[in-house]
Amino acid sequence: MSFNTGSFVGKLIELNNSQQSIQTLSGWAIHHRRNAQQIVDVWFQQLTKSPKERKLLFMFLSNDIIQNSKRKGNEFTQEFSRVLPDALSHTYKSAVEDLKTIKQIDRILQIWKEREIFGKDFIEKLQSFRPKGLRSESQSEDQTDGTLLSPTKKRVRSTSDSAPDPDTVIRSLINLERGSALQDSRIKQQFSTIPNEVWNVQAVEKITDRKRLETLLKSVDNSYELLSQHRIRLQTEFQERNKVAAMLKEFVMHQKEQLRSVESRLTEYQGKLQKVQAVRTQLQSHLNSLPDLTTVTKLEPLPEPGSLFGAPDD
Repeated sequence: MSFNTGSFVGKLIELNNSQQSIQTLSGWAIHHRRNAQQIVDVWFQQLTKSPKERKLLFMFLSNDIIQNSKRKGNEFTQEFSRVLPDALSHTYKSAVEDLKTIKQIDRILQIWKEREIFGKDFIEKLQSFRPKGLRSESQSEDQTDGTLLSPTKKRVRSTSDSAPDPDTVIRSLINLERGSALQDSRIKQQFSTIPNEVWNVQAVEKITDRKRLETLLKSVDNSYELLSQHRIRLQTEFQERNKVAAMLKEFVMHQKEQLRSVESRLTEYQGKLQKVQAVRTQLQSHLNSLPDLTTVTKLEPLPEPGSLFGAPDD
C-alpha cells in the first residue's frame, strides 16, 4: 500500500481524541516511514490550519509516532525536529488562555526530555515558546494524571493528595474497556482473512508463479501493517492497564484511609451520643421528680379587704 498525501490529510481530518484513533493513525504513519518527510510536512500544514481545540490532537499524534518509530529508525525524530520549533510556537500561542492544553504540551516535552528523545538544548528551545508567567510541568506538583507521564520517580504524597476521584476511576475503566484491542471484533475478523501463506515461509518458496507472488506480497504488506498497528495498540493498552491498576491501587488505599477516618469519627460520635443520652436521662429523671403543678387543688379566692375589716356592731 503506497503513501498518498490526500489519504493522509483525510485521516488527519477524521482523527479524534480516542486512544484507538491516535494509535491507528500513528501505526499507519510508521508503516510509511519511508515517506517520513512528506508525512511530517503534511502534519505541520494541517496543524496550522486546524481549529485551536484540535491542535493538541496533532501533538498527541506526533508524540505517539516519534516514540513508537524509534525502534525502527530515526526518520521521524529527524523530520519532526525540523518543524517542531514552529509547531510548538504556533500551538502554544493558540492555547495562550487554555491552561489545560498548555500543561498537556508541557508533559509531552517533559517525557521527551526524560526519555532523551531529543537533546536537552532542543527541548529547552521548544520550552522557550511557552507563554511566560505560567508554572511549567517540571515545576508542577500536580502529577496525578498518568495519561502522558513516563514511569519515573514521583515525589511521595499522601493518598488524600493523589487519589483519583470516583468519576475519574469509572471513566478510566470504561474508556479502557471500550478501546480494548482484545475486544475489537473488527480486528479479529481481519485476522481471520489473512492467507495461510503469510504465516508459512516454506510455502512461499514453493510458489513459482510471478502473478501469484505479487498478489501474496500485497497480502503480506497489508498483513504487516495490520499486525504493526495491532501490536502498537496492545503495547499501549498494556501501559494504560498498568496505569489504571496503579490508579485503582491509590484509590483503594485512599478508601482504606477514609475507612479508618470514618471508623475513628464513628467512635468519637458514639461517645458523644452516649454523653448526650446520659444528660437526657438525667434531665428526664429530674423533671419527673418535680411536682406536677397541673394537679395542685385549686385554692379558694382570698376574702375582700372590706370583709376583713368591717365596722363593729352598735
